[in-house]
Amino acid sequence: MFLQNALLIVFFAAVMFPAKACSSADPDNSNAKAAVSPTPPTSPDTGEAKGEREKMDVLTQKIIAKDPSAILLAKQIGSSAATSLKPLAKHEDPVVREIALRCLEQSGGENVAEVFADALTDESSSVKIAALAGLNTHLTPSVYNQLLQAFDQLDTFPEGQQQIALLLGRMESANQDDLRQRYSRERDPVVNEGLVAALAKLGDANAQAKFAAGVENSKDRERKRYIDYAEYINQQWAARALAPVLLDKSEMLRIGVDGLPGAVPEYLRACDLAVNVIAKITGTTFSFPVNGRTNYTDDQLMEVRQFLVR
Repeated sequence: MFLQNALLIVFFAAVMFPAKACSSADPDNSNAKAAVSPTPPTSPDTGEAKGEREKMDVLTQKIIAKDPSAILLAKQIGSSAATSLKPLAKHEDPVVREIALRCLEQSGGENVAEVFADALTDESSSVKIAALAGLNTHLTPSVYNQLLQAFDQLDTFPEGQQQIALLLGRMESANQDDLRQRYSRERDPVVNEGLVAALAKLGDANAQAKFAAGVENSKDRERKRYIDYAEYINQQWAARALAPVLLDKSEMLRIGVDGLPGAVPEYLRACDLAVNVIAKITGTTFSFPVNGRTNYTDDQLMEVRQFLVR
């Protein structure tokens, strides 16, 4: 820092006092004055740029120190942080890699999707999960082939394959045959669910029929996944496919608040979750308020069923 300050002093001295250097060589001092250019004003961005560099230094230090608060700082800095974050996504320490990816998810930046896609095959499960989260936020068609390759390599990580399938289904330009081929040779039921949901979202009629049958035949945790898949597909036919779930009063999702009994129901049932998703997909306004904290009455559930069969 001392050397840097010294160089800055020399630089500004040379800029501010050129006339003295010229006066002994030029007897006509007026000519010397005419040759001197006005001192350029200090850029108003200098202080701001320095502040940004300091923030980046602090961000890097936090990540190396494995400090999760780096994620909030990365969000504050924004896309300009990506240049410093990308190399840290390949750091030798998996915790550092994970935090760097979490930071990138918050900061965004140019070509970050490729960084997340590269990390899908990381040896660390936590890094892979962070990469999937980043792609959910920053997915672009440019990583299509990377996703296919990662899917094929993650045969010991079925949840990852399921999530990759859902990412592929979000790309309108995806080749349905790529997903059909993988479905034909896949044996894990959760992965196949993801492939069916993805193909159904892309418009494959057979997949849509399989999805509707899957909803009707599902129960317990499997049924909860199908409700989530319907929300992911976000199409009118998927809302109608949830009709059988409106008869299911199985407890599915705990939302009760400890210490505040009665503030909300202890659990949302399958039928409650279905109403919430149906209203979200269709944009319908029912005669009762739809929210994420209600056990709907039998009359309200009947109203939704009648709406679906219109």
